[in-house]
Amino acid sequence: MKYKKNRFIIFYVFNIILLFVVLFLAVPASKLLKKINLDDNEFVTGQQIINPKKGVPEVIDRVMNIRFVAEVDSNLKWEFIAIQDAVSINVGKTQVISFEGKNLSNRIVTSTADFIAYPENIFPYLIKTECFCFTQQTLKPMESKIFTLVFYLDPSLNSDSSLDNLKELVFTYKFSEYKS
Repeated sequence: MKYKKNRFIIFYVFNIILLFVVLFLAVPASKLLKKINLDDNEFVTGQQIINPKKGVPEVIDRVMNIRFVAEVDSNLKWEFIAIQDAVSINVGKTQVISFEGKNLSNRIVTSTADFIAYPENIFPYLIKTECFCFTQQTLKPMESKIFTLVFYLDPSLNSDSSLDNLKELVFTYKFSEYKS
């Protein structure tokens, strides 16, 4: 009987130690995998990458007019504006857009930005290489910050016949408070 009890205790303690080791190594392993695969765009949050092996996209003659809408959830005391509210860009050309956010409350606030594109069928062709929407944003009371979006439209959208007549896009970012 005592042998079985000791065996159970050893098994139990071993599994607890193993669990802690796995949990301890999970974050560094995840970061390493992300770093290794980042060049392939496999870990870009919330985006569909349709041509990750291609380096620099080919710029084509097709022009898209893009309007940027900046919104804030009614519960969040922030001011958020698109510094440049519209652009006309060639498909394939990398574009940098800046937004400005300001915390109007008297407390530190962490928030996240949700993204909506109209029409939705542009999503597979929208390649965001840098976006404030990928991470949480924290602002101190009355602090202002410039948020950056770097993107391009994949030239392969020209081969999608459902987008042949598309010339206007609307990108909407809406900040809401992050609840942990």
